[in-house]
Amino acid sequence: MSRRRGPRASGELLGRLVGDRLVSVSFVLDDYVQLQFDEATMNIEVFPQVFHAGRLWRDQDLGYADAFRRLGGHEVIATSGRSGDGLRIGLDNGEIHINPGRDEAVVEIASLRVGDSRWGSWRPGEGPFEHLA
Repeated sequence: MSRRRGPRASGELLGRLVGDRLVSVSFVLDDYVQLQFDEATMNIEVFPQVFHAGRLWRDQDLGYADAFRRLGGHEVIATSGRSGDGLRIGLDNGEIHINPGRDEAVVEIASLRVGDSRWGSWRPGEGPFEHLA
């Protein structure tokens, strides 16, 4: 089954998360992470790093899901997408950093839907992930 590829997402689309709260984090069949914000949904096809309580958490770390859970209910205060650094979603109590290694990169790294009509995706070799080409 092939997935429909979305339009390339922009920094402006990611920036629309600012002011939203992260309301849920779902780990879908140990395959991807789904983040639900007040007005948006983001699917992340690689497990991001989580910064919380002064510590970096990776998916293989015991307590990773708990660290992610502790970001819930908190407001997005900043976002960025820079070549070589991937995507960052800063919350008032931590940060989600999406920047897979070459061996982790998949066809679509992340997708974001804001409201009912705005959506886009990030792929290796494009924008903040051009270093993965």
